[in-house]
Amino acid sequence: MSEMKSSIRLIDTTLRDGSHAVSHQYTAQNITDVCAGLEKGGVYAAEVGHGAGIGGSILEYGFAKETDKTMLSSARKVLKNTKLATLLVPGLGTMDDLRMAVDEGLDIVRVALHCTEVTAGEQHIMLGKKLGLETICFFMMCHMTTPEILAQQAKMAREYGADVIYLADSA
Repeated sequence: MSEMKSSIRLIDTTLRDGSHAVSHQYTAQNITDVCAGLEKGGVYAAEVGHGAGIGGSILEYGFAKETDKTMLSSARKVLKNTKLATLLVPGLGTMDDLRMAVDEGLDIVRVALHCTEVTAGEQHIMLGKKLGLETICFFMMCHMTTPEILAQQAKMAREYGADVIYLADSA
């Protein structure tokens, strides 16, 4: 059996998932300060945005203090080695949101999908790759299907261009 070489890359989600705890009220200064610390600490990537991802600042999920563009640009101005990431949930985030994020210096997109609905993210995964992003397919609710179906969905995501397949039981 050949030995696999692996590397661990930390993606800090404080400025995205963690925003739920503060009702999405991170300020541009909060984002800059946290990103400066992540950069200093050598963290691989900082995931920035509304808790529900880009495009998530809506009535149903709660309005963010800052726009997606402001959040991303606040992070980008201090990130040099740490990659800038965001989450995109198809149906909330749009193709135009992704293009705007790239204009603000985005390096990584995590496309979040129900574990049996990879086709809903096909165009987003493909656009992420076309725009030169590290593209991660983030399957949620993985307890709701079988390993065989997960493998089939992961294979499709890889065919669309996903660099990484991320499985979560986010119930």
